Amino acid sequence: MNRWKAALGVLAVVALAGCAGTGLGGAPAPSDEQLAQNATYDWNDSADVTLNVTGGQYKTVADVNGTERVRLASTSGFAGRNPVQISAVQFRYENGTVVGADAIDVATRDQRTVVDLPAANGTFAYTGSAGSRAVNAPLDFEGSHEVVLPAGMRVSFPVFGDVSPDGYEKSVVDNRVHLRWASLSSATVSAEYYLLRDLYIFGGLVGVLSLAALGGVVYYRMRIRRLEREREDAGLDYER
Repeated sequence: MNRWKAALGVLAVVALAGCAGTGLGGAPAPSDEQLAQNATYDWNDSADVTLNVTGGQYKTVADVNGTERVRLASTSGFAGRNPVQISAVQFRYENGTVVGADAIDVATRDQRTVVDLPAANGTFAYTGSAGSRAVNAPLDFEGSHEVVLPAGMRVSFPVFGDVSPDGYEKSVVDNRVHLRWASLSSATVSAEYYLLRDLYIFGGLVGVLSLAALGGVVYYRMRIRRLEREREDAGLDYER
C-alpha cells in the first residue's frame, strides 16, 4: 500500500510540475525572444485575414475591429484544448504605425494563447507553425479569409488533398494555390496538400503494381494449364 501511495505521489508531483511550467495551458508560453523575432508581413492583402504558408510556417495578417483581445487555441479529441504557439508578433495602427512585441502582451491562460493588443482597431500579424504537407490554424477573427499555399502545392486530388471548412473558392496565381472564404467567424482553417510530383509518383507506383498483379495472374493461369496438360499426358485425368 505504501508503495502505491509513493508512486501516486510521484505522479502528482510530475503533473503539477508540468502544469506550472506551461502556465496551466498544456504548452509553454512563447518566450520574449520568440515574440520579438523579426518578420516581414504584407499589410496590404485584400482579405480581412490572410495566411501565407511557406515551408514549415505560416504568417497571419488579420484585421481586428472593436476588440483588444485575441484568443488562439487548437482542439483535439484526446488532448482537449491547447494554446497556439506564435512568434514574431506585430500590430499596425490605422494610421500605418507598426509596433512589435514590446507593445503586445501575450500570455497562456485557460489553455489558450491570449493576446492583448495595443488598440481595438488595426491589423495584427504573427507567425505560426505548419507541417511540410499540412497547415492547421485556429483563428479568432471575422470576415473574409484567404490561405496561400506554398509554391507547387495542390489540394484537388482527394487522397492527398483536403481543405476545411467547405465553401471556399480556389485559384492558382504564380504557381501558388489561393483558398478564399467570403466570410468566416472564429474558425479553424486547415489544409492538406501535395506536390504535383507526389501525384505522378503515386500514379507510377499504382501502374507498376497493377502490371505486376496482372503478370502474376497470367503466370499462374499458364502454370495451371501446363499442369493440366501434364496430368492428361500422364493419364492421371480419366473417368472411372
